[in-house]
Amino acid sequence: MKKALLIILSVAIFLAGTLYAAQYEIVKEVDGLQVKILMDNDPPAKGKNNLNIILTDSEGKPVTKARIKVDYSMPPMKNMPTMIYKTRAKFKGGIYRAMVNLSMSGRWDIRVNVKRPGKSLAKVSFSVNVP
Repeated sequence: MKKALLIILSVAIFLAGTLYAAQYEIVKEVDGLQVKILMDNDPPAKGKNNLNIILTDSEGKPVTKARIKVDYSMPPMKNMPTMIYKTRAKFKGGIYRAMVNLSMSGRWDIRVNVKRPGKSLAKVSFSVNVP
């Protein structure tokens, strides 16, 4: 009985923590496009981080036919060159989703490149600090 109660209490504490975990959020407007970017944690964590990207046009309508490439890098450090990575976001459930692996603590620069049919390339850049 005590073991079952302990398990239930542990699960409840875990669920409560995940419900209230902060997300990193940034919203930028570029070329008539609103780009909302959400990451799992605020601050982002070392290791794999999900990147959810929501695009809306100037009228607030969802943009669903874009191609998104994400470039992320860590600036050079003593005895280390710049680390540069690329990934593509996939459209699923109304959201573009990508995963970035922020392998070390420190500053990471992230650029989201959005290509829409008949439009010029839109770029959104931001930096995050990984503890």
